[in-house]
Amino acid sequence: MSPVLAIANATVLHVNDTPASLYLGTFSLRQAGYRMLEAVTGEEALQVAFDSRPDVIVLDVKLPDMSGYDVCRRLKEDPRTREISIIHTSATFITAEKKVAGLRAGADVYLTQPFDPEELIATVNSVLRLRRVEREALANAARLEEADRKKDEFLAMLAHELRNPLAAISVAVQMLGQKDSNGLSEADARRRDIIERQVSHLRHLVDDLLDVSRITRGKYALRRGRLDLNTVLQHSLAAARPVMEERGLVLREARPNAPCWVDGDRTRLEQVFTNLLDNAAKYSPEGGIVTVGAHVSEDSRVRVSVQDTGIGLRPEDQEHIFELFAQLDAGLARSRGGLGIGLTLVRHLVTEHGGHVEVFSEGPGQGSTFTITLPLLTDAARPEATVERIESRRREWRILLVDDNPDARDGLSEMLQLWGHTVAVASDGPEALAMATPGTYDVIILDIGLPGLDGYQVAQELSGRVASDAHLIALTGYGTPEDRARSEEAGFDLHLVKPVELVEIGRVLAQLGPVKRGTRRRSQMKSA
Repeated sequence: MSPVLAIANATVLHVNDTPASLYLGTFSLRQAGYRMLEAVTGEEALQVAFDSRPDVIVLDVKLPDMSGYDVCRRLKEDPRTREISIIHTSATFITAEKKVAGLRAGADVYLTQPFDPEELIATVNSVLRLRRVEREALANAARLEEADRKKDEFLAMLAHELRNPLAAISVAVQMLGQKDSNGLSEADARRRDIIERQVSHLRHLVDDLLDVSRITRGKYALRRGRLDLNTVLQHSLAAARPVMEERGLVLREARPNAPCWVDGDRTRLEQVFTNLLDNAAKYSPEGGIVTVGAHVSEDSRVRVSVQDTGIGLRPEDQEHIFELFAQLDAGLARSRGGLGIGLTLVRHLVTEHGGHVEVFSEGPGQGSTFTITLPLLTDAARPEATVERIESRRREWRILLVDDNPDARDGLSEMLQLWGHTVAVASDGPEALAMATPGTYDVIILDIGLPGLDGYQVAQELSGRVASDAHLIALTGYGTPEDRARSEEAGFDLHLVKPVELVEIGRVLAQLGPVKRGTRRRSQMKSA
């Protein structure tokens, strides 16, 4: 017999009621280096397996009290023994049906007696190696899952930590634009505009960094609604125009006069067009032209194109441009900035909206055209013709602002007071709870990442205390779908992610109505 090495420290339970077969199999495996256990009935085999937890069971199918199939099935059903490898053996004529029955019961291998001792040893070695590989794979999967969870937690914390200072800077620079624009020199006004644009750029980078992880793994949900795509394009163009002007680009647009109603997520679609416009601006030289066009086709679809006169694309670049982290020539890409994830987000988001995106370029130096196609709503699903407007009458609210970042808190407080609101501030949860007595405030703007008692806990307490007379608004650096769901569960009415444009805060406050007792509905929570 040629030597066959055993898996170190492995224990084998040999189950057979035929003395000669039991002796021969046990002797061979013991000689190969395995620690051996024996049983001659099914019940004895089960008891030994439960008590000793062997690595492998060599199990004869025909036993005096029960079949080996039943023993195998009971072992696999019990969480204590389901990971044990099982080798069925039989001295009777083996049919395909019997082998299938054994494998379905949970056996790993089926051996026919009489078998060569080396065959038995090699089979035991084989199933042990396979089980070891499976356990290592499961362990690696668990480690990867834990690493993925920690990565998500880190990205969420990173976003929060980045958004807090960005929020303070954003509020301060927007206040300069609204309050002191007449007192600034032309040079200072230009510097203020630069800061404002770069804060907006940083905010988009933070959003993309978080979104690409969630979107590529499907851990996000669209907040769909009936939208006029013209309005979405208008907002995206307004955000892109200052960047275009700064880079010396000409922005042209051609949009349909009639509404283009789609079923979509306003925030995500604006993200799509903003990323395409940013991409066009990034790769277009000074004096270049970026043209945005939209038209409705005969197949009830709307097609939006973003065309630039920039550096163009080689055919091989066009095939891979939407892949994660794909960029053009590395040196050029680094000089133009970006993370190489914007177009990946575009493709995933457009696909989730039931559309598709494509790119065309005649080659290097010939510019590029990105075209997005989205399905339009049917006539029956479109809303009746209305004029969208924000209620013009202004309300002066009593507001409690809770934020542990003094710069962000003081800046927003000053701006709210300039708008005519009465504002009180708190720096942590206990202070907010002490101040927020029933009937004292109309609106409570609450940061979630508070020290000690976090915003969710504060909101849960406040939602029961002031639910009849105050709106609860989360203003936070945490913006994942899970964060929004937790906000709703905690009792918030709205969830705003830092940094928020002051005009957005003003719009939210202008649209708030009185909270009437018994009419609060957390399921209608909005987000921005």
